[in-house]
Amino acid sequence: MAKLIKDSFKAWIDNMPGSPRKLIVTGKLETPTAGWTAKLRYRIPQGINPKILLLDAEATKPSGPAAEVISQVDVRYEETPPQQEYTDVTVFCGDESHTIKVGTTH
Repeated sequence: MAKLIKDSFKAWIDNMPGSPRKLIVTGKLETPTAGWTAKLRYRIPQGINPKILLLDAEATKPSGPAAEVISQVDVRYEETPPQQEYTDVTVFCGDESHTIKVGTTH
């Protein structure tokens, strides 16, 4: 089972000139072996507060043999353009969740 590495998560609105405005969320999951893949997916249904984006972290274990070593897997989510003026993002993984504030880049 994968776990959130909570201090690795960041979320921001990219407002850089010359490209479309987008929301970016990045982070890492800890996995019990090497070879896992993972992604962040828009959670359905969303919560009651439209300013808080809910995402599910989905991790898939390797189909073949894998090194028995605790590993980290990068995850990323992008939304172009953002559907709301998000203030926070909550990421869920199994029984745990983590909420982060949304920043801005210019």
